[in-house]
Amino acid sequence: MSKDTPAPKIATLDSIVVNPLGNGAGSQVLLISDRTTGQRYALKIAKRDDEDDNPTKYIDQTRREFEAAQKLNHPVIVKIYDYAEKKGMIGLFKPVEGRLLMEYVKGKTIDEVEMLKHDQLVLIFIQVAAAMAHMHRRGVYHGDLKPSNIMLSDSGKVKLIDLGTCWIKGEKKNRIQGTPQYMAPEQIADKIVNERTDVYNLGATMYKLFTGVVPSVSKKLKQPIEINPKIPGSLNDLIMKCMTSNPDHRPAGMFEIQNQLSAIAKHMGVSEADLKGANSDV
Repeated sequence: MSKDTPAPKIATLDSIVVNPLGNGAGSQVLLISDRTTGQRYALKIAKRDDEDDNPTKYIDQTRREFEAAQKLNHPVIVKIYDYAEKKGMIGLFKPVEGRLLMEYVKGKTIDEVEMLKHDQLVLIFIQVAAAMAHMHRRGVYHGDLKPSNIMLSDSGKVKLIDLGTCWIKGEKKNRIQGTPQYMAPEQIADKIVNERTDVYNLGATMYKLFTGVVPSVSKKLKQPIEINPKIPGSLNDLIMKCMTSNPDHRPAGMFEIQNQLSAIAKHMGVSEADLKGANSDV
């Protein structure tokens, strides 16, 4: 979609459902197509769950995803165009459904892509770190960075998806969020989500992609280089530093990680053109 094209609105979009894309906790995602233009979008539909103590939690999560996305504008972060709610008589006309209209990314998550080389992975993570640095500058923290939330499109573009568990700075923090295998210790123990927990999440994600092993917080962590001796020592050290249990000993932020990964990529022989492309915010 062109930068000059107005963002589509759910209320006025004349679309048909092409096929389902997937189901998550309390929601489903459909591939839809604009009848007029043929433009394709992803439509996330979150439903009310009256069996839960908080019946609208999935709707609230979808609304939060939209609110967070309005603060962001980065090519690696999936675009979210519109949000709408359907009200019902249940609970005095409270929402029974939340709908999120998003950019459709045709591709695979990075853990589904086979035979990615080390230098390709480093370039992917440079782009992820750049996108996360943008989020943090805007006061948004992802909270659930993991392999299944990073996509590689069929055209080779990296996309960071699923802001459903993100935390916006200043928002009341009263929930544990994330995926246990990738969560920082303080996320689990104290419900903390901030720049340093996202750094841990990124480190755990890199650990999984470079070793093929899901990290465990309950066991002593093997160094990545013990599992995969082919990775550079500097990359091994960066991953371990990101995943240290003391948040004060982790890299100060995503920009630092982006710079370190760029230096590692250069040492691996990645071209200046590829490095420039990975570090671009345009």
